[in-house]
Amino acid sequence: MDEAEQLDDRIAVIAQGRVVAEGTPSTLGGPDRMTATIRFTLPKGLAVRDLPAGLRPLAEPGPAGAIVLRSESPLAHVQVLAEWALGQGLDLPDLDVRRPTLEDVYLNITNPTGKDHR
Repeated sequence: MDEAEQLDDRIAVIAQGRVVAEGTPSTLGGPDRMTATIRFTLPKGLAVRDLPAGLRPLAEPGPAGAIVLRSESPLAHVQVLAEWALGQGLDLPDLDVRRPTLEDVYLNITNPTGKDHR
């Protein structure tokens, strides 16, 4: 999948003998398919309730005490988060933003329920 993402201009996903998705590696999933994840750890003493109101509904618990925001507009949400943190005099040293990989998109397209059919 990594090779296809780097080398191919267009990709078609075939499931059960038919093309179920087609596009460039960067647009194949589309914003309606999967969201980006924004992951960070809040400083001690802060919780999700302390985040800006627009980010709270996107927040969910992540691994090792991290907060994960699922976002269809990651740049805008990172800006809100950064402005809030800077305004509070906080640093978010483990801030990480990731868009889904081509493999994530493929698995979501071919098995949207997430059930294992082996």
